[in-house]
Amino acid sequence: MSNNAIPYAQTTLKYFTATDPVEVPTTIYDGRTATDLRWDVNGFELRTHPSAVTNWQDVAALQGIHMDEIETVAREVSGCDAVLFYPPVLRNPQAMAASEDFHPIEAAHSDYTEAYADMIRNSAHPYREVLRASQTRAGLSDAEIEQCQRVLTLQFWRNTGPVHPDYPLTFCDCRTVKREHMAPILVAEYGGLRTEFESLVLLAGEHTQGHRWFTFPNLTADEVVMFRAYDSALATAAKPFWTPHCAFADVTAGAHPPPRESVEMRAICLFL
Repeated sequence: MSNNAIPYAQTTLKYFTATDPVEVPTTIYDGRTATDLRWDVNGFELRTHPSAVTNWQDVAALQGIHMDEIETVAREVSGCDAVLFYPPVLRNPQAMAASEDFHPIEAAHSDYTEAYADMIRNSAHPYREVLRASQTRAGLSDAEIEQCQRVLTLQFWRNTGPVHPDYPLTFCDCRTVKREHMAPILVAEYGGLRTEFESLVLLAGEHTQGHRWFTFPNLTADEVVMFRAYDSALATAAKPFWTPHCAFADVTAGAHPPPRESVEMRAICLFL
């Protein structure tokens, strides 16, 4: 499983016991040195993806130009019929000052549980209200979403600031993580939005020694890490639909590294 990658850094990642977070010593591998990383195999991959966006804090550009760009990629790689979007998530000093939710997330987690597809199909669920603007943009009726055959969520993470920030992301090969290695937690609200969805946090234990984590050093704004957050087809087949990830303190970045600036686009691919 990606045994050709070389180590990048030794650090600790935040896993969980039944009640408390714990720091687990972890080797982070350099994903740029791996030749076999694919979003549909291990859960994530690095793609070259220049954007026409010139100001990464311009929310209107992200909701217009960038959504169109990401939808094109999502459709190409998945073959889906339609794409919904969660609002763009910005993490930068300004966003962090506005809300604790927009600080880099250091807890090792995967965003959704098996229940995600049912939540997307349910027009009465609060999460659907968060997606309402993108539903209108896609021209989809509630009935079309309710009857969709498959839900696949692809997330696109882009470093838009300094190439060596304080808390970059690391991603875990989904094949090295079993479902019993994770536990659900409720995310009732996020960034001021009522969401009411369950996320999965990674549990501490001897099994963590087998988890294989990767990062992509020196990311530029012309690159994006695409990772699978959910796939109802895999969930139904009891196969890994998750891609654990989290921010980590990059010990190679020096004593006072610049704060991270990033944009996350969450594309919900629907197969009607």
